[in-house]
Amino acid sequence: MIMSTPWLTPIVADSDHAEANAVSYEALTPTELDSDKAGCYISALNYAYEHPDIRNIAVTGPYGAGKSSVLKTWCKAHNGTLRVLTVSLADFDMQRHVDESNGDSSSDEGTKNTGSVEKSIEYSILQQILYKNKKHELPCSRIDRISDVTAGQILRSASFLTGTILLSGAALFFLAPDYVTTKLSLPGAFARYLLECPFGVRVSGAVASVMGSLCLLLNQLHRIGIFDRKVSLDKVDLLKGAVTTRASSPSLLNVYIDEIVYFFDSTKYDVVIFEDLDRFNNGRIFVKLREINQIINNCLSDRKPVKFIYAVRDGIFNSAESRTKFFDFVMPVIPVMDNQNAYEHFVKKFKEEEINNNLSECISRIATFIPNMRVMHNITNEFRLYQNLVNSRENLAKLLAMIAYKNLCAEDYHGIDSKKGVLYHFIQSYLDHEIQNELLHSANNELEDMAQSLVAITNEKLANRENLREELLMPYLSKNYSGALVFYTEGRQISLDDLIQDEDEFLMLLDKENIQVVTPYNRQNFLMINQRDTEKLKQQYEKRCHLIETKSVDNITRVKNNISSLESLRTEILSGTVADIAEKMTNEGFVAWIKKKEDTGVLTIQSEHEQIDFIFFLLSSGYLSTDYMSYRSIFIPGGLSETDNLFLKDVMSGKGPEKTFSFHLDNVNNIVERLKKLGVLQRDNAQHPAVIRWLIDNDPDTLKNNIMALLSQTGSQRVVSLLMLMQNDFTTYVRLRYLEIFMSDEHILNRLLAHLCASEERTPEQKFFVQEIAAHLLCLTEKSNIWQSVEINKRIGELIDSSPILITAVPKGYGDAFFEVLKDNTLSVSYIPGDVGDEKCSVIRKIAGAGLFKYSVSNLKNVYLCLTQDKNEERMSFSLYPFHCLESLAISELTEILWTNIEDFILSVFIESEEIDRIPELLNSSEVSMTVVEQIIAKMDFCINNLDDIINRSECADNNASGRNIYSMLLQHDRIFPSFDNIIHLLHDTSINTSGELVQWVNEKHFEFEPSDIVINDTGIFNNFISELICSPVISEEALLKVLSNLNVVIIDVPENIPLRNAELLCSEKKLAPTVNVFTVLFNALSENVDDINRMNTLLGNLIAQRPEIITQEPEDIFYIEGDFDEELASELFRHKLIGMNIKVAALRWLRDNKPGILDKSYLLSLDILAELSPWMGDDDLRLTLLKRCLVAGDAGKDALCVVLNSFADESYHGLLPHDRFRKIPHSVDLWEVAELISNLGFIQPPKMGSGRDEHKIVITPVRYVRDVEFYD
Repeated sequence: MIMSTPWLTPIVADSDHAEANAVSYEALTPTELDSDKAGCYISALNYAYEHPDIRNIAVTGPYGAGKSSVLKTWCKAHNGTLRVLTVSLADFDMQRHVDESNGDSSSDEGTKNTGSVEKSIEYSILQQILYKNKKHELPCSRIDRISDVTAGQILRSASFLTGTILLSGAALFFLAPDYVTTKLSLPGAFARYLLECPFGVRVSGAVASVMGSLCLLLNQLHRIGIFDRKVSLDKVDLLKGAVTTRASSPSLLNVYIDEIVYFFDSTKYDVVIFEDLDRFNNGRIFVKLREINQIINNCLSDRKPVKFIYAVRDGIFNSAESRTKFFDFVMPVIPVMDNQNAYEHFVKKFKEEEINNNLSECISRIATFIPNMRVMHNITNEFRLYQNLVNSRENLAKLLAMIAYKNLCAEDYHGIDSKKGVLYHFIQSYLDHEIQNELLHSANNELEDMAQSLVAITNEKLANRENLREELLMPYLSKNYSGALVFYTEGRQISLDDLIQDEDEFLMLLDKENIQVVTPYNRQNFLMINQRDTEKLKQQYEKRCHLIETKSVDNITRVKNNISSLESLRTEILSGTVADIAEKMTNEGFVAWIKKKEDTGVLTIQSEHEQIDFIFFLLSSGYLSTDYMSYRSIFIPGGLSETDNLFLKDVMSGKGPEKTFSFHLDNVNNIVERLKKLGVLQRDNAQHPAVIRWLIDNDPDTLKNNIMALLSQTGSQRVVSLLMLMQNDFTTYVRLRYLEIFMSDEHILNRLLAHLCASEERTPEQKFFVQEIAAHLLCLTEKSNIWQSVEINKRIGELIDSSPILITAVPKGYGDAFFEVLKDNTLSVSYIPGDVGDEKCSVIRKIAGAGLFKYSVSNLKNVYLCLTQDKNEERMSFSLYPFHCLESLAISELTEILWTNIEDFILSVFIESEEIDRIPELLNSSEVSMTVVEQIIAKMDFCINNLDDIINRSECADNNASGRNIYSMLLQHDRIFPSFDNIIHLLHDTSINTSGELVQWVNEKHFEFEPSDIVINDTGIFNNFISELICSPVISEEALLKVLSNLNVVIIDVPENIPLRNAELLCSEKKLAPTVNVFTVLFNALSENVDDINRMNTLLGNLIAQRPEIITQEPEDIFYIEGDFDEELASELFRHKLIGMNIKVAALRWLRDNKPGILDKSYLLSLDILAELSPWMGDDDLRLTLLKRCLVAGDAGKDALCVVLNSFADESYHGLLPHDRFRKIPHSVDLWEVAELISNLGFIQPPKMGSGRDEHKIVITPVRYVRDVEFYD
């Protein structure tokens, strides 16, 4: 009785999916090919069949190539006219494996002998041939068959038996009729009748009866096989009527050759097809079959030869000669399916709506492992069946992979049930973290080496080898004594400097056995260095040289990157799926792992290498994972509800947390146990809120491991999203308990904070959640000292800084705990909310009182608003009088924070306020930088009446250095009241650029200055006032005159850089002392500009005119500049109206007497000026010299010339300019020269000497009257 399966019908009937066999099942038997595909094969086989000499035909091709299908199509093409006998043999792989597994105890039984295999094959061939036809078709066959006995057969046998008995009785009756009649109670008439017959007749009747009986008996014995050795009689007991047969050994092909010949003679078969003979790798079977074919055709020579067709693989024989010699005709079959087209064949087995990207890829990849079409058909058939029954049928790719694994690795698949096989042990090792630990071993060692290397590089303080050699040699010879001591070895003295500079010398020294530190002169030994010390030095040097060479920014960065990569690798291994782990193992590592398991006796592998590769492919591709059992089993509700099962299926299929978290879990305990067995409890999509709550109460250690796996991910945005999904429905109490797990481990908390602080794009909901988490973390007081860790403290600080609603997010009732954590760990909040309730106001009051908030204008304002009553009124007053508002709170910590950040407060609030009275205080405060001071001065409207109230500060430490200072800024922005007192104050400050800033300010504001005496008591300041302000080239004339009008002093020291314009104004205002020193300085300052020489001479002349006597007192300084006579200045002085005649004449006499020749060379006086000065001269020589120079210069004034000539004491000069007639004057050289000069001017005719008695006189003739008229006109 077969029991029903209650689960089968409902599942099939209630399924929402269409029946899987909408794509029909496919038989595994050979199929009939299309005529266009099989045409070439049919033609070739027809040729071989029709050819009389071809009797052994080979159809070759790899397994699954379609040989049987080709032969079936060929047979079908003959439409029943061809009698074909097919002999198909399967190999004995399954049996052989069983035998091998059972034969470990005996090596003799471990391998079958060749004879037994051959005998088995022969029996199989005989059975398939001889049992092909029914018994009645082979009446003479010695092979008995079990068959139904018909009524005719029974009647015939009864007839033969009855006839035999009757004939035997008839023979007896013929010989002894009385006896028979008496025994059988027959009528006596029969006996009397026979007795009356002649004896010969009776004997003949008896003989005939005996012969008939024997014929019937021999016929039956022949059918039994007594006469053809089918039954060997061992003994015949006539007395007992018993016949004993002799046991015989099983017949082989040769023994039954006559039966085979009889078979083919009786059945008329034309072709025998042998399939799968090549699977036994036994060539002798083919030899025997060829012999049988020969015997059959020899015995049946009167009919068409019987053809033997062998469907075998290509490599059945080792050489081409052997194959072509054995077979009469060889026809290859091209495989229908191979690696190139396997996907096209396989994908046709599925419906279009089933094929998605994942399944299509799976089909493509699995198809390359399918060996032939039969296996592909079987995989498809089983897939259809499993698709309707198994638990996890939604994931078609994984289901297909499981079915492919079941077919291609059947032994390993069935080993799962007995906890054996590669897949079972691999998954179990993964769940036990055995494989992960093996992979982590090398990564941990490398990570430790990298960390040690980084520490060593970081701790190495030296930057080059020279410093290293100096440091290593320092204990033996300090540099302070390098001049007094040297190293000595093998007769050589080497100084410390040489060893430091020359690495070869240093290494050579360390190679020596004995080294001494001695004095360079008498070699007095101070220290001995033995070989052990030198070896240590050498090792240390080599080691640290390597560190120095690798101590670069790029190398340190590379090491840090390697450490980061290794840490990421560790995280990936710890949290990796089966596919991740298999991929990291690589195929070689997977094979090595299997070999290791074999060596330890855990695994007994009989799978081929191709199967191992296929299993690795399925594992590394994610098609086989820890949930593989769900693809070979049927879910029955019990410990898990339908919803729970759906949750598990979605977790294993990789559905997102948004999907898996939406399930309501009924049996959380069983779910957690199931997730543990599947090894997926750490997956993101398995962190259901209900699972987390259960783990918090029952297994916090597992939850901690799950958290570590979650935080090990690199994508911070995903981590935050997952945490938000997990905690959406958590109460405050549950959330705090969950966060206590994070707080229990410093590494976990650090990783959490790293994700929360990551600068990634986040949605507003995620940003709010991050701040909520931060607020909840800061409410946990039990392990609050964990915040004191340097790295964690840094990260929580960053998180607080980026959390504007931190205080608002503090859960209700936890304000005090929040404040205590801040206070104990000196953490400061970055944002103070403005509009909050009473509870949050209480927290803000405590935070402000403890100074546990970071400065910002909004924070100060919100603190003020929270601690005051009328917020609207105070908000206005805060913007107008911020200092007053904050100081009114009387919170010292608040004031300290304010002044610590005074600059930002000024720039953000104060500048826009009306608290002008606080400006001097801020300008004088050292807490306020010059940049902020500049902003105050530039943007606020105020005026400093008295600069004594302001301390001038500068950006530079040295006040004499140029840089921004307060006074300069005040001047620049016109924030100083224009007064001479402020000018004097500015002059006292050396940081003020008087010539630039002050002068510009005076130029702009001079019209606002009130009259006031300028009093400067300091000589240096006065000199600065003169040089920078008074003598400034940019000061305007109006401003300078305004200043000079209030300056009641005379300048005796003139700056060397005084401009000509300023000097002119000073001179005009009589502010320059008329001294030689002032004169000299002015000349030196102004003489460089050639274009202004005339103005300079005028200025100097005006200065000398204020005190003319200095010309006679210091004529050398006045007329000569570095030994050169200044002709232009002298001319200017002699022309000046304010210089008296006697001073001028005295100067001329000094020039004549002290500087001979100067007057002859220089044209100092015009003829008019000479005419004025001539009466004051008592010396004709002086007059003559000056007159000659005037005449030579062409200075022609007749009246002035007359005045000069008439002023000569020598009256001869009076006649040099006659008016109406000629005159004769005594001759002299000077007179003659003067007469010629005058004639050159056209006043007289050229002079000539008289004649006769006047030959020693000069004749002076006036020009014609017309010339005189023209001259005077």
